[in-house]
Amino acid sequence: MTFRRAFTLVELLVVIGIIAVLVAILLPALGKAKLQANSTKCLSNLRQLGQAHIMYTNEFKGVIVQPVDWDPKYSPVTVFWFQRLSVYMNRKDIRGSNYTYSQVSDAIKGCPEWNGIDNNGGGTDTDKIGYGMSRRLRTPESRTRYHFPGPDNARPGTPTGVNGPISTDMSTPPTGTVYYAPWWKVTQIKKQSSRVLFADSRNTFVDPPTAGWDLSVSLNLAVSGDIGRHTRRVIVTDKTDVKYKSLRANYCFFDGHVETLDPETALRAINDPK
Repeated sequence: MTFRRAFTLVELLVVIGIIAVLVAILLPALGKAKLQANSTKCLSNLRQLGQAHIMYTNEFKGVIVQPVDWDPKYSPVTVFWFQRLSVYMNRKDIRGSNYTYSQVSDAIKGCPEWNGIDNNGGGTDTDKIGYGMSRRLRTPESRTRYHFPGPDNARPGTPTGVNGPISTDMSTPPTGTVYYAPWWKVTQIKKQSSRVLFADSRNTFVDPPTAGWDLSVSLNLAVSGDIGRHTRRVIVTDKTDVKYKSLRANYCFFDGHVETLDPETALRAINDPK
């Protein structure tokens, strides 16, 4: 008589236990590897934006791309910086009123860690693509935002405030602040290798206050920047939190190079580059 040898229940439980331990050890490492891969992909996207902007300034005689403009030939009529740069990436610049039909380059809206935002319940906002443009490009000399306040007399019909309402930065600059009217040129921007131009952001722009990032807004709402995007969505509501210094996000500098930075280093690179 022959007998078939089989695993005993104890042996099966031991094997299952070993597999469970291996999975528990490997999962964090795999998650970290995926996070790093996504960050690398995001850095590549930002680098492409930086290169597209260099091509834009070369074509327009050194003029920096306008953060937002009004153009009746488009629908919606507000045209953002990323639409202008998309032309140099896939030759398409239509964002449409529905995110699904946006024709802007996938690199522009392609950060793997970005979750779209719906501010009005009408679907994912097409003006918030995961990256923002810095408009405080002449800090610390001036906190003037780079835009013109609608309406524009040269283009009748421009809606009031399409590029931001007239503020104290523009009509009556605070003491010590100089207002610089657009269009701004590359030659007017100082410390280009240490000044942020584009960055991870939940809004279309990156204009953090000099006092620091706004940490009071939940992750599903738009706010300037996205300082923890590449830190597996760590939630921090106060800069005194020990986790604050561990947050990381990606940034493209004015000269086209890209870096991953902590919140305080990024804040200095936007408001007071050295």
